[in-house]
Amino acid sequence: MTNFFSRTASTMLLAMGLLLASCSQKPDACFTIEKGQPSSKLSDEVQVNAACTTDADQYVWEFGDGFSTTGATAKHKYSAVGQFTIKLTAKNESQESTTSKQVTIVQ
Repeated sequence: MTNFFSRTASTMLLAMGLLLASCSQKPDACFTIEKGQPSSKLSDEVQVNAACTTDADQYVWEFGDGFSTTGATAKHKYSAVGQFTIKLTAKNESQESTTSKQVTIVQ
């Protein structure tokens, strides 16, 4: 009987460990502006890179002017001067995290 409880407890602990291991952690959204920081000319592309993001497998970029795209890296050319907020949403199967930075586009 003791052997049965010992095996049952071990099985339950193993199952709980596997369940916890399968839960994904919340992504930590992080990005750099590789080209275009602190400002970019209207005719230049702004380049962003989410390589510093952890625990994500999907990346959604919003550039503050109605344009959005996906991928770990992205490029965007603005069609107007001004200050824009670039927003990155990093996602995995069950959670997401967002961060943003500003870029200024000049003539």
